[in-house]
Amino acid sequence: MKAVAFSNNDMAVVAWTFGGKLKDCLGFAVHRIDVKAGTETVLPALATFKGEQATEGRTTADDPVQKFFWKDVFAKRGGTYKYKIVPMTGAPGKLTPMPFGPLVSNQVQLNPNYGTLSAYFNRGILATQATAHKLTDGSPAGAMVDILKERIVKIGDQLRVDLAGDMIKALTTLPDEALNSNGELLLALYEFQDPELIQHFAALHSRGSLILSNMPSGSKKTGDLTNDAYAEERQQIKAAGLTVIDRFMPSNSIGHNKFQVLVNGTPQAVLFGSTNCTSNALCAQTNNTIIARSPAMAQAYADYWKRLKQDTVPPGNNGKAQQGAPLRGADGTKLPTITLEDNSGTVDLWFSPNTPQRRASKPGPNEATPPDMQMVFDAIAGAKQAIVFLVFEPGSPSIINKIADALKAKPSLFVRGAVTAPQASGAFAVGITGGGAGTKPAKRQKGDPPLPEDYRVIHTRGVTKSDAFGQWEAELNQAGHAVIHDKIVVIDPFDDDCVVITGSHNLGYKASYNNDENMAIIRGHRAVAEAYAAHCLDVYDHYAWRYWLQTSPNTAWHFLATDDSWQNSYFSTDNQVKSAELSFWLSATPAADSLPTPVDQTSTRARPGLQAAVGGVAPAIGPHARAPRRQGGATKHSSAAGQPRAAAAARSKAAKTRKSTTRTAKAKSAKAKSVKTKKAAKAKKRRVAARPAKRAKTKRAKK
Repeated sequence: MKAVAFSNNDMAVVAWTFGGKLKDCLGFAVHRIDVKAGTETVLPALATFKGEQATEGRTTADDPVQKFFWKDVFAKRGGTYKYKIVPMTGAPGKLTPMPFGPLVSNQVQLNPNYGTLSAYFNRGILATQATAHKLTDGSPAGAMVDILKERIVKIGDQLRVDLAGDMIKALTTLPDEALNSNGELLLALYEFQDPELIQHFAALHSRGSLILSNMPSGSKKTGDLTNDAYAEERQQIKAAGLTVIDRFMPSNSIGHNKFQVLVNGTPQAVLFGSTNCTSNALCAQTNNTIIARSPAMAQAYADYWKRLKQDTVPPGNNGKAQQGAPLRGADGTKLPTITLEDNSGTVDLWFSPNTPQRRASKPGPNEATPPDMQMVFDAIAGAKQAIVFLVFEPGSPSIINKIADALKAKPSLFVRGAVTAPQASGAFAVGITGGGAGTKPAKRQKGDPPLPEDYRVIHTRGVTKSDAFGQWEAELNQAGHAVIHDKIVVIDPFDDDCVVITGSHNLGYKASYNNDENMAIIRGHRAVAEAYAAHCLDVYDHYAWRYWLQTSPNTAWHFLATDDSWQNSYFSTDNQVKSAELSFWLSATPAADSLPTPVDQTSTRARPGLQAAVGGVAPAIGPHARAPRRQGGATKHSSAAGQPRAAAAARSKAAKTRKSTTRTAKAKSAKAKSVKTKKAAKAKKRRVAARPAKRAKTKRAKK
């Protein structure tokens, strides 16, 4: 029997087992234990038994969870929690705890900070009942989009705050630090519209330098065709006094970067990920962002920023991207692997375009694999237990083909992914049934039947009017082209050789050949891998039920079961776990329970290798591991910001202790060897000296 919990900055997930199927169990009441406050709350119910009303205030003690893992999306960010799992029995409306248990999980904290790296995820899934309730007032479902778009641009609107989560704070952290520390900020951006973010950037005036690409939009048919969708915001930020380098891209290319570099004398920190500077990106898509307090990473991004500037002609108003040989050659050269300054992992950085030429309009079957994608493909092929991922629209060839190949080569792999584009989920379904990496899906024609889809890789959808039942109502699935906008692959997240791949890169060939992009391949950072895995499976799990509701409406879940038969999908007849999801989460128990995380001294998530390296002392915490520098270069450290020194001191002390221990052991060994050698020499000398006397004695005896 065990329960294990994981978290990121936005949500927690807990999985458990009581050793097999529980006779007469109708589900579980899930309690959240607030460790710091010393309080306990039963989580709210999200489903009911048939015939019961979903009245406000019902909890999982009334309508129990009929699963062996559950997400807590109601936990307060920044809190530290454990979870108590109580099996329930009886009848609907008359449930009581069973006479064994409960199980209590390890501690987790909803916090983005993991030492050098801080990872942020928003809550941009629109296809939820909560959002549907907030957007409907009896109007047609189509009106939801208009209401949503009106609210998410209003600074401080509660719906905007709820959907964006910590992402606004993430994207404004480095601009605010640059402003308060008399530093500078280098930015390379693509979409550029959100009023709150622009306010923070504009406040920098001459201390901000922005390479701003263009995004074509509209159409000739509607009369709104433009090469620069954010021309108004471009003029606004120029008027604020920032140095703005227009970077208008060639046809069939986009300047897709979304990164910021904080410079205080030298580059100190970098922000990167999938999140554009628009209200839709914050609130109407799933996205992720990393802030790396790594001078080495920041320097690499600053160097790339300078290359982009040099490649723009002229480097100012109406500049045009050349994507010339110097830029392509430098981007295509493998950079040295960066070891994060707190020893929490390593990072390989790639920038695009990184191929000798642009992609051919009709690539042949022998098209060269870009160097960054080759490293990604090698990581996927090396997966041992699991691959989980989220992508927008990767094109072809892409990670989709390689993940299908990896699953065919190793059927035991746990693979789960969610995508925006149906073509991508269709390519996976085709790939695992016969097609390979070189198989390009046929171009879709109007009137074609839907693409096949496998439950392991699904595209986004919401509850439609025809799907709705009981208290469930129609949902808004999207407010623009993108729904999932993440570009994430997580490989073996519970292994010390884990890999997280993220950035702006859409994880297909076109991004490497034609676009301005960045990609980070993070290895060995267990805490970040667990946080990303939790995000991926949170999003996948959300859309998985909607997938079954639309593809198998007669067998998909509708109401809670009134007997224990719901457990049959989790356990075999001999009580062995047969649910792939449950096995995946429970496989992580040893790692999750071992040592504290880099986030909080009271937490128990872990990366044992990291803790060994720092002598058991948690690495730097935050707000993002280091306080901003004051004018003149002095740095004011709070007790939290002083953690890097403590960690460094601990590492130094641990290293000295290891060296001292090694020297002592070597000295003892040498001394013992010396004594042994001397004893052997004396013994040999005695034997040699005794030989003549022995021979004489023998001769006398013979005589």
